[in-house]
Amino acid sequence: MESDHISLYLMSGLATAPHFLDGFRSALQGMLEKRGHHVHSELLFPYGDWSRRVLPQLREIGLDMRLGVSRYTRSIGGKRALEAIDARSFKDGSTGRTILVGHSGGGVAAVHAARLLLERDGGEPCLVILIGVPKFRIPLELRNSVLYLYAVGDRLPAGKQGPAKLADAICRLGSFGGWARDGRMLPAWRMNHYAPEATCGVPIIGGHPDYFREQPPYINSHGLSNGWLTLHAVWSWLEERI
Repeated sequence: MESDHISLYLMSGLATAPHFLDGFRSALQGMLEKRGHHVHSELLFPYGDWSRRVLPQLREIGLDMRLGVSRYTRSIGGKRALEAIDARSFKDGSTGRTILVGHSGGGVAAVHAARLLLERDGGEPCLVILIGVPKFRIPLELRNSVLYLYAVGDRLPAGKQGPAKLADAICRLGSFGGWARDGRMLPAWRMNHYAPEATCGVPIIGGHPDYFREQPPYINSHGLSNGWLTLHAVWSWLEERI
């Protein structure tokens, strides 16, 4: 059993309540500690919490989403997240992984911070988990280190087959698209050129604000809460990488 250190940071999105992600943070930390890791975990608010005006937060998230990879040093949320991570990192020389979990706009800051850390420090990239995040360009060198979760309806209507319907409107925003040559003389547009390698639909009840709910009516017919479903989707990807 491994015994290294893990730094776990959860990053909230637009106008989030101060303790909105606290239960999920605690549950994920507990699962990591059961694997023998020493975990430092913390909630970060790279664009502010619900005490800050919404419009400035929207503006900052929008600006960050439009940044190209070469301009991440201008990232507002990414730099704030990096400053917080540097201020709270282990000071005893311990080594280990850094895991960044971003919900909604907080996922933009998480990816930007991961890219800035990789550029500055080298080594293995952070593991980044995006939950209910608008689509934006994931740097190609991070694609294998990013999981993208999105909400789907917890069941299909009777008689229907095929993929479940996307239940999170925020995940319809933005794009993973980009131009790529693919061996051709002229570049062609690829819808998922900047998408992460790992994506997963989570069959929750509700939509964008409901991934972490633990109480009725957010419990399905099998007795599983939204929070449980989200946590175990995260864990099934994460446990193979730590």
